[in-house]
Amino acid sequence: MQLTRRRSTAMAIALSSSLSLQKSASASFSYCYSAAAFNLLRHDRSRALRKNVHRLKSSTSRSDPSLPSEATCYKSLKRSRPMRIQAKALHLSEAAAAKAALVNDRTKIVHFQRHGQGTHNQIYKQWADRTGIPIDLSETNPQLNPLLLPEVIDAPLTDKGRDQCVQQRIDKGEYLGGVELIVISPLVRALETACITFEDHLPSINKSSVAGSEEQVRWIAHEGIREELGLLLCNQRRPLRETLVQFPHVDFSLLTHLESDEDVYWKQHRERTSTSINNVGRMPQRESMEDMSHRAYDFLVEYLYRRPEREVAVVGHSAWLLAMTNAVIEFDEESGDGEEFGTMFGQAELRSAALTFTENN
Repeated sequence: MQLTRRRSTAMAIALSSSLSLQKSASASFSYCYSAAAFNLLRHDRSRALRKNVHRLKSSTSRSDPSLPSEATCYKSLKRSRPMRIQAKALHLSEAAAAKAALVNDRTKIVHFQRHGQGTHNQIYKQWADRTGIPIDLSETNPQLNPLLLPEVIDAPLTDKGRDQCVQQRIDKGEYLGGVELIVISPLVRALETACITFEDHLPSINKSSVAGSEEQVRWIAHEGIREELGLLLCNQRRPLRETLVQFPHVDFSLLTHLESDEDVYWKQHRERTSTSINNVGRMPQRESMEDMSHRAYDFLVEYLYRRPEREVAVVGHSAWLLAMTNAVIEFDEESGDGEEFGTMFGQAELRSAALTFTENN
């Protein structure tokens, strides 16, 4: 954890102090955020900064760097899939009773959590606070979108983000004792969030593994719950060797091309979706809400549903969770659960639901 804390501090120093592009004596470019640059950007009337301004202003309160456009009604998409997933929102205090009442293996109790504040979230908020205009996350110019800078790759938690996770453990830890499996995005901020929030489930030499004792909770990283792919470098995974050292208790065997240190899953998506701009170069596209929903559906149906555990924690990201809650799982319309559950998760927020899987006839 200390390694990531130092990395988070270094990133903050490199990126959060100013916003202007300066040229160094060696003719290389360094990014620093200055008040002058903010004033310049505030009055910039370039098409890049102004496009989609109404959509951007509507998302100011989200303070989120990975959120696509407004969620749409995806009823037809849900009904077209071979498996339908009915959801019932649960208060955490109801999880144990709901689990005890399960009568078949088609229903699982799932605790969904978004990661705590990451360095990229902090940068996004600082930009919006200073300019009055959120970052256009579809902007391809790093001068206007700092989440394209290599320094934000696999952004870790900030101190605030870690504190948010600690508070969740303090407030809700007593209700999470029945968790049998923790599935996590392989991005560092999600792994850190899980380790802090579910600290009581971390493997320990003090926990006996002799016959007859309770089995330890499994920790598994899964590509299917990663954040939006394509453009924003905060969602690209750092070299795998660094992650393996920091999180030795997590099983990374399901990752694509595990033998490679680079983020092959990310790279393949960018190569597959990149398009030329004005016939010059190729620019990767942001993953759409619908495409993220396909990933979420595959994860829930092809992986989670097939697992033997009945109570599971899934720790991921805001855009993925938004796609999953709006375009994959279905709530009873009369209950009103879908309206609240389908909103964007707050930083480190936990929401629980009973998911029932049925074949779509």
